[in-house]
Amino acid sequence: MIRKIRSSLLLCGGILLGALLSGCTFNSTAESLFTLPQLPIEYTDLSRQISELIADGYEYASPASGRNIQSVQMVDLDGDGDEEAVAFFRRSSDEKPLKIFIFRANDDTYDRLCTIESSGTSVDSVSYRDLTGDGQLELVVGWRISSDVQTVAVYHVAAEPAVLLQSGYVRYSIEELDGDGIPSLLLLRSDESGGSVAEFYSWREDSMTAAYITHLSGTMADLTQGGVVSGKLDEETPAVFVTGVNAENVAVTDVLIFRQGSGLVNVAIDRWTGSSGVAFPYMQLRPQDINGDGITEIPSPASDPVSDGLIHWLQLDSYGKTKVVSTTYHSASGGWYFTLPQEWRDRVSVESYEISANEWQLLIQVDKKAVAAVYTLTGENRENRAMRGNRVILRRQTATVYAGEILFYGADWDLTEDFLRQNFHLTVQQWTNLS
Repeated sequence: MIRKIRSSLLLCGGILLGALLSGCTFNSTAESLFTLPQLPIEYTDLSRQISELIADGYEYASPASGRNIQSVQMVDLDGDGDEEAVAFFRRSSDEKPLKIFIFRANDDTYDRLCTIESSGTSVDSVSYRDLTGDGQLELVVGWRISSDVQTVAVYHVAAEPAVLLQSGYVRYSIEELDGDGIPSLLLLRSDESGGSVAEFYSWREDSMTAAYITHLSGTMADLTQGGVVSGKLDEETPAVFVTGVNAENVAVTDVLIFRQGSGLVNVAIDRWTGSSGVAFPYMQLRPQDINGDGITEIPSPASDPVSDGLIHWLQLDSYGKTKVVSTTYHSASGGWYFTLPQEWRDRVSVESYEISANEWQLLIQVDKKAVAAVYTLTGENRENRAMRGNRVILRRQTATVYAGEILFYGADWDLTEDFLRQNFHLTVQQWTNLS
């Protein structure tokens, strides 16, 4: 019986797989201690079948985006504890050149269970989720048909794959919004009038049905710089934050939730304008849980946007009202941010300038009094410069050291070295759940 293999083990291709399976043989007994262990024999059979496909004119066609981008992926699709192999190929001479081969484990071998084909040009993305609630994972594939056309298809994997849904889209996201415990598919696309809509597909009466639809503020082209983030509106309410950046470089965020009795609702829509009221100058920041309270905040620059500056972070309630819950100084150019105490919010100002070659300072002032500084140090001797005077090291990177310094004591706040370290963060710049 094939042993259960951890789902984190990913196959990167037949050649690499074959090399791993063949092991290493040394003449020396001492060297043999360092040989790779023999992997299960079923991988030898899988490697052989992949090699035969390549010899028959196939080439790898890895998904271009998303979290699953390997040419060969190991996934337990049917929930039996054994992982299926999902392999992505292209053969240009075929009428439908794109192929997804699915191999199922069978004792010491892998048998080809089925083949899924498309006439598109590439696989844009792939996801594996149980969208029907039957305990088996469906295959969600974004096919790129041409440079400006994409379709998403949901497949029930079997000897004869069943297509549960096929639709045009620009982005898709798999969400659990309605509280039934079964993920649903959220499609973002243009409608017939050129506007933008979000469609909520769920499994009902043995079919994937477009249960709800709501309009979005911007165009699908605006999503090029923006993106889609899954988060929380409050402790109990999951939400999807859809941000587009328009031609005026304004980030407009729609916030989608599921409301009982109403279905899919865009709570950011201003009822007078018909567009989202959550619109701020764009500073390359995504909605995120900036303060660790489990709720997603939306960035709002405190002044005219530049690459670096003060950011107020807003929480939105189910009626579209916002409140500031955190303030940071974000250095987009330096890849870091510093969290400021909320009691400083209307009293704080900052100045950023170059002190000398390879040394930059952020001066933090409260009530026009300098209270702390953050330093970015590069070049030679940066470690020594980071500990000069009362400075303390906050973070180290390969070619950069970040340091902090307390400049004023004795006010109505307690500034310590721990305060500097705990409030300094390196930036992780990415959009999540973007397909």
